[in-house]
Amino acid sequence: MKLKNLSVKNFKSFKEINVELKDFNVVIGANASGKSNFVQVFKFLRDIMNLGLENAVSIQGDIEYLTNLKVGRGEELSISIVCEMEDNEKVVNTRQNIQMTFHEMRYEFSLKEKKGSPGFKIVNDCLIQKFKFKDKNDKIIDGEIILSHKKDKVEYKIFPKGIEDKVESLIPLLYFELDRLPQNILLIQTPLFFIWRRLTIDNVFRNISIYDFDPKKSKEAAPITGKAELEENGSNLAIVLKNILENEEKRRKLFNLVNDILPFVNNLSVEKLPDKSLLFKLQESYFEKKDIPASLLSDGTINVIAMIIALYFERKKFVIFEEPERDIHPFLISKVIEMMKEISRRKQIIVTTHNPEVVKYAGVDNLLLVSRGRDGFSRIYRPLEKDEIKIFLENDLGIEELFVQNLLEVGV
Repeated sequence: MKLKNLSVKNFKSFKEINVELKDFNVVIGANASGKSNFVQVFKFLRDIMNLGLENAVSIQGDIEYLTNLKVGRGEELSISIVCEMEDNEKVVNTRQNIQMTFHEMRYEFSLKEKKGSPGFKIVNDCLIQKFKFKDKNDKIIDGEIILSHKKDKVEYKIFPKGIEDKVESLIPLLYFELDRLPQNILLIQTPLFFIWRRLTIDNVFRNISIYDFDPKKSKEAAPITGKAELEENGSNLAIVLKNILENEEKRRKLFNLVNDILPFVNNLSVEKLPDKSLLFKLQESYFEKKDIPASLLSDGTINVIAMIIALYFERKKFVIFEEPERDIHPFLISKVIEMMKEISRRKQIIVTTHNPEVVKYAGVDNLLLVSRGRDGFSRIYRPLEKDEIKIFLENDLGIEELFVQNLLEVGV
């Protein structure tokens, strides 16, 4: 399942977002344009699933600071996402020789500040699952299952009329207790959402990683009791490396990937210190048979290794990198971007950057520009959609040159 479209209204600096997402997306824009706020949309969605709606709102500064301060109090915040399903996502009833193939799922919800009291309320909460239904006579029917949550009640409908019994034989909707939901609980937080667990948007939300590596933390010895999954700041890099290096196949794969970008790397290792912490070490071709501790490695070397692990060894299917080019030599950026493009066939990737080299090698088709108008609202769009940009490119001006000269916002 991949995120195909994101529509948002009244979120932080954005009045409105409506953007189609590709497998590989590079978000660019000036300082304070709204790039970080765009990333915060995904963090908010993930926090809802992992921590609950009330906690997710509170982390963002409560509803007052979650919504756009210019729009005014009382206006709704709404988020809508459309996910594209894989072809093999089917439900089959062999007894009746009928099957459903899911191809698209839309989920949307809206929040609004309460009048005269602190907090917020849910004003819209709806899931639409689109499917193709094949009956025993091989007739194909386009259908929808709609789950809606209004005034604490949950209802579902199946379209078109007349196939309800057959659909319910494939997906046991009737076992739901469709009474009332607790206050400030969204459909995606409840078992009601799991029409077919493997297919739900829950998988997209929970599978978001937002990496903003801090090489200083990665250089420190990591407690042996830390997480096996790579922390988003890279602080447990030594633990993750240890687990990879203990598997011969993974070790070989990691070394080949690292050596492709950093050919001076001869070996990677992790040392267990007397205090039972773990320290990452690296052997360079310049100093044969001498391991260099992580504390003496360059920030760029640490970042490249952490990035490779996030791309090739972590399970999350939706990955965001914030300024991954930091501390990396311009010559290596093209290799890093090609690596990201390659893995984007299996993982959806978003990159935020200020670097013209990233812009150059990303390709104009993959760029998303965030700009902020005189009205104070952030906007996001693809530069290639603007006729003025097409003219510049036709006259042999590189996209990175337009970015550096701040010409991508022409016509905005």
